[in-house]
Amino acid sequence: MRKFLPLLIFLLLAGCTQADQDALDELYEAFERNHNELENEFSDMLSEMEDGGDREAQLKMIYDEMLPRIEDFRRTIHNYSVTGTEHEQLKEEMLTYIDSLETLVELNGEFNRTVISYNPLGDTEFKEEVDDLLAEIESQENQVEERHSQIQEKYESLTSDESS
Repeated sequence: MRKFLPLLIFLLLAGCTQADQDALDELYEAFERNHNELENEFSDMLSEMEDGGDREAQLKMIYDEMLPRIEDFRRTIHNYSVTGTEHEQLKEEMLTYIDSLETLVELNGEFNRTVISYNPLGDTEFKEEVDDLLAEIESQENQVEERHSQIQEKYESLTSDESS
């Protein structure tokens, strides 16, 4: 019996490690699947928004379609359970990415509201406000892209470390 105890402990630990890896893989696959779906949906919505001149319809699309879809993405990732500090950190980075994406969409909504509510020609204050919003949107877009890249790199690092 004592001969089998180390083997049982090893098998138990190996099983836990594999379960941890499977949970991480499932989380990452859900993240990428939702990210790709959102990217495609948002690309289509943004094309519609650019083609249409109705700013009210654009705002409705942002607040009634895009933001709830991001919240669904957040709930999906939040519902996954992972173990291990590094896996939890990656999950938190995913949720932070989703927060950044939500901020980006909200900034676009704010930009559209600003253009709707106040659009005088030749007003320098308006131009400065719009330029500031556009700079903030661009900065947020870069942050969203950077965070997505960091998540991919961290996942690849975790999976290559654990498979070695």
